Amino acid sequence: MPDLKLGNNSVTTVKIGSTQVNKVYLGTNLIWSSVDPDAQAFITAAGITDATQQSAINTLVTDLKGYGIWTKMKAIYPFCGGSASSHKWNLRDPRDLNAAFRLVFYGGWTHSSNGAKAGVNGYADTYFNPVAQSTSLDSLTLSVYNRETLSGGFTPIFGNGQTTSPQNYTTLVFANKEAGGIASKANWSPSGNNPTYVGLKTITCNGSRVANFYKNGSIVAGSNTMAGSYQNSTFYLSAINNGTTAYLGAQAQVAFTMIADGFSANDVSNFYTAVQAYQTTLSRNV
Repeated sequence: MPDLKLGNNSVTTVKIGSTQVNKVYLGTNLIWSSVDPDAQAFITAAGITDATQQSAINTLVTDLKGYGIWTKMKAIYPFCGGSASSHKWNLRDPRDLNAAFRLVFYGGWTHSSNGAKAGVNGYADTYFNPVAQSTSLDSLTLSVYNRETLSGGFTPIFGNGQTTSPQNYTTLVFANKEAGGIASKANWSPSGNNPTYVGLKTITCNGSRVANFYKNGSIVAGSNTMAGSYQNSTFYLSAINNGTTAYLGAQAQVAFTMIADGFSANDVSNFYTAVQAYQTTLSRNV
């Protein structure tokens, strides 16, 4: 890297052993940093001090920007740091506000360096309401990185919906069926029929009312044409928000959750590449 100059002063970055110096100060003034400012804002808010975790966050942000999908994202929960106080932050907007869509955990949760897992009464509120956010019915993506195999019947892991008749869902469903619905109509029945294994699950509408379901970046059964409307409630993690209570769902460890505008097939593939690289850096990839 060339010298950095401030008037007649110059500073050159150096290596100490194999470690690249990534911040250069002149006196108390930071005059250069290799850390993306959005990554740094999250690292500061979440209190991330581990160098590997800091590097993983920085690379994730730069990868998402490089793929041109960062600006499509509304909320990114990378579950970095190993505690509730570090897991709550939205990477896209790391302010401690409902309006910034930071998570609030309710009930029992287990937090670790591998992610977060809800107990029998646990769920988290994202404070993202698709109606309040004027979300287009043909432009929404939900995604969860699941680290545990599930079993059982209808088991929601992320979203909202009306659980009484007439039923209407915007959710990811993991259990005996891997599927998702976006503003699904009352008679929607998930078409997915795959055993639920670990990995990154994504449901997206992008320019049409067809909700495509992807597993680890590849489209699979579980897609549906939707004809309903959004529910006027916030999205819950490890549950469905039915407007009055939490319809509790999957008790599985999650290591990444995301809300965004609609993704193309190429966006989904690139998103998976970035997320899997992030998980690999943290030694928790599946």
